Amino acid sequence: MKKYFYIFIFIPFLILSCDYSPIYSSKNNYNFYIEKIELSGDAEINNIISKKLKKYKKINNGKKLTIKASSSYSKISQTKNLSGKTTNYLVIIKVIFQIKKGDKSEKFTSKEEFLIKNLDNKFNEISLEKIKKENSIDLITNKLIIQITQMQ
Repeated sequence: MKKYFYIFIFIPFLILSCDYSPIYSSKNNYNFYIEKIELSGDAEINNIISKKLKKYKKINNGKKLTIKASSSYSKISQTKNLSGKTTNYLVIIKVIFQIKKGDKSEKFTSKEEFLIKNLDNKFNEISLEKIKKENSIDLITNKLIIQITQMQ
């Protein structure tokens, strides 16, 4: 028993003393900043994208970007039971980005799809859909940042 107690005491000291920090915690080694973002399409998706890209709007010495985005959201009945009631929905989030960096312009399309069950409790269904939507938009914005960093 004492052996486990010493292990639990020793491990935090070991971790705290080795200057551990997460890889992407506060490092902002990007050579660009977003000067202007123009969003059109679904308002909820646009608000989430705007929040995710806010940290890249800080002016630094890198190249400035202008981003135009057009988003769409659709919820389609995927499967139905014998009585004709929808049991699963297919949710499709599609965002088309036009990135302008100096005199170069590049178009980038990102699409995320996920299935959601039609639950009897609509509150749970809406909250689950909102969580999945935010996760999908997070993936889309991460793909956008990767695409921007790969632009020459």
